[in-house]
Amino acid sequence: MFNNLNKYFNQILLSLKTKFDEKIPCNENTFIVAELCSKSHSEIVPGFCKYLLDLGYDVTAIVHPDRIKEGLFCRFKDDKLTLYPMRKKKFLKYFNKHNLGLAKGILITTAGKLLKEYDYEAAYNFFKKQNDNQKVMLVEHEIKYGIDKGTLPKNIITLRKMDYKNAETVPINPHYFGNIKITSKNDITNFVTIGKITDIKKNTNLFIDTACNLIKNNITNFKITVIGTGNIKHLPEEIKPYIDIKGHLTFSDMYNELEKADFILTAYEDKPDHIRYITTGTSGAFQLVYGFLKPVIIKDNFAPINEFNNENSILYSDDKDFYNAMVRATNLTSQEYQIIQTNLKNYVDKLYNESKNNLQNLIN
Repeated sequence: MFNNLNKYFNQILLSLKTKFDEKIPCNENTFIVAELCSKSHSEIVPGFCKYLLDLGYDVTAIVHPDRIKEGLFCRFKDDKLTLYPMRKKKFLKYFNKHNLGLAKGILITTAGKLLKEYDYEAAYNFFKKQNDNQKVMLVEHEIKYGIDKGTLPKNIITLRKMDYKNAETVPINPHYFGNIKITSKNDITNFVTIGKITDIKKNTNLFIDTACNLIKNNITNFKITVIGTGNIKHLPEEIKPYIDIKGHLTFSDMYNELEKADFILTAYEDKPDHIRYITTGTSGAFQLVYGFLKPVIIKDNFAPINEFNNENSILYSDDKDFYNAMVRATNLTSQEYQIIQTNLKNYVDKLYNESKNNLQNLIN
């Protein structure tokens, strides 16, 4: 099995024109896209690469080797895209030693992992030192601390428009994952939830309790697919046939599961860890909703700023209404589901064009 996995990964890497030598390829039309966070945020890299390719640039993506092996770009091929597996420390060391000043620009997709005391100016200066005219763009996933310290620049990229102390940023949402299948509704409604799962998390318990109530009311044409780390030790026997716990998945396997899904489940609460999804940050689940055109089930106060509504999503008002939201989703006909999916696509197309234009304006 191990040899088969190695063969599989090697085929992916070779097909993607991946380079393993010490020279990062670049020319005057190249954008370097570097994801320097080893454990999170990699899902946004294909989307940023796609925007730059659509704008006519060659793209060299610097990504942690493990993310490439996990299939981050397994659905994405382009002759002008080169993947370069490299860890953060090695890239920064390489940048200090070699000259990437020839490149048109550098896009750092997780700026927060580089900064001390949220000194964005220092980050810009570091990447501009080889060519002061080179375009350097930083993506920030949490603006609170930069805003509070007064250091967040107005040309910082965020994944959506922010709602915190009148912050001004450049919203660019990367939600492209490559050649994926947009699928219609299943006869057995497949809800997918993504994230850490434990017995002590309220949202995990909400999924479990709701599943129990569905079965109690003879609604059995559903399943809940759980993707993420952690585990549920105390799963009621009656719902085990309806809960498919996948655990941590590679990107390639996650893409496969999302293609088979009907809805993405969320269970956000009015607490700081979740409220940041509508104020100073955002959730990676939204990129998957947009990219795979899977309508989201979401609490209504988390919907407007992310452009979710009753026409393209399933909204609920509180935990008690979560059950009704899942019933509505389960009862949708394939035609009704298609209408919701089409409405979602209309917004996603608009979001894509707005994001691409914002990126083009930022470069210019």
